Amino acid sequence: MKNLKTVEEYSKEMTRKEFDRFTELEELCPINFELKNISADKCSLSACEECWNNALVGITFKESLLVLPEENMPVIEQIQNLEIKAKEIKEKEEKLKAILLKAMEDNNIKKWEDDVLTISYIAPTTRNSIDSTKLKKEMPEVAEKYTKTSNVKSSIRIKLKESK
Repeated sequence: MKNLKTVEEYSKEMTRKEFDRFTELEELCPINFELKNISADKCSLSACEECWNNALVGITFKESLLVLPEENMPVIEQIQNLEIKAKEIKEKEEKLKAILLKAMEDNNIKKWEDDVLTISYIAPTTRNSIDSTKLKKEMPEVAEKYTKTSNVKSSIRIKLKESK
């Protein structure tokens, strides 16, 4: 028999479903992992599921990734393309803004406008904010007193992964 990892190691790498499939294909029982077995004389394919369920109590497996229905793939592909284009546009916009910022500073221009755009120069400044983490730690009663709870509607967050 090949060298097996511990169930705890497998549980970090596999979902419970993947682990069940693995143990079924390899014809493994809890006893192969030195786990409590129902009883050696009851060990059979039909008793195997019950045996594993008893042996794996308290072991948490990797979460499975949920899969969207196939009909959503064209929407996902469109979003991917838009996100890539949006990132490229944003990067180009930032470069152009940096050029305009320098030009406005060099020429002491505070505002420029035409029929389409108004571009205003915003001078550097400081901003005051409250360190909520520190406040909660050092003065939890004050933080709680001034904490405001707001309803937030459902949404999705889309993050473009760095290209390889």
